[in-house]
Amino acid sequence: MANILSIETSSDALSVALLFNSKEYSFHEVLPKQHTERLLEVIESLLESAKAKLGSLDAISASCGPGSFTGIRLACTMVQGLAFSNKLLGIQVSSLEVLSENIHSKFAAKEVVAIVNAQMQQLYVGIFSYLNEGTCTSRIELVKIKDFDYSLFGADTHFVGDGCAVIKEKLKSVSKNIHFKLPNAIDQLSVAVRKFKEGRAVDPQEILPIYLVDEEHWKVI
Repeated sequence: MANILSIETSSDALSVALLFNSKEYSFHEVLPKQHTERLLEVIESLLESAKAKLGSLDAISASCGPGSFTGIRLACTMVQGLAFSNKLLGIQVSSLEVLSENIHSKFAAKEVVAIVNAQMQQLYVGIFSYLNEGTCTSRIELVKIKDFDYSLFGADTHFVGDGCAVIKEKLKSVSKNIHFKLPNAIDQLSVAVRKFKEGRAVDPQEILPIYLVDEEHWKVI
């Protein structure tokens, strides 16, 4: 199994996970505005716990968006720097897929809608349909709250993310499966391992922030 470090700073949570010699190590705390100061310290602590060195890893993954502008840039920059200096591969992961992965793994959910508050009366929305071992993403986009189409979903749909709080009353009329969570690096790690097995690791220079602007659709990564 590959040795992978995953960095998730797209929200108020500072979250890092490490898979080394088939064992998982993780850190996850809500630390608003402390990501820049604490991230390297957390990475070093996890490596020490695993008795691992960066050079012994196969790849480093990052949540590249959507989410906090500063947090996404931090994760991508950190992955680029660490991967380049240690000759490792990089793996891009959507923060929306990280949220969805958590719910799918816990509840075996077939359809998960990840919702992140984009501010200014807008939401980042990712719809994930799970088939066997993989995922089929039908849409990832930025939508205005007033344009969110509740009729697309049913009682079996799971909704997850901090954006659920913005429209929770209307969501309750659709489904009882509502989860107010922030992305966790341990779930990003699961996605990253899958992408690595599929040969989707890339050169570190390709690990770049990806943002949704206006109502343009975001290409799934």
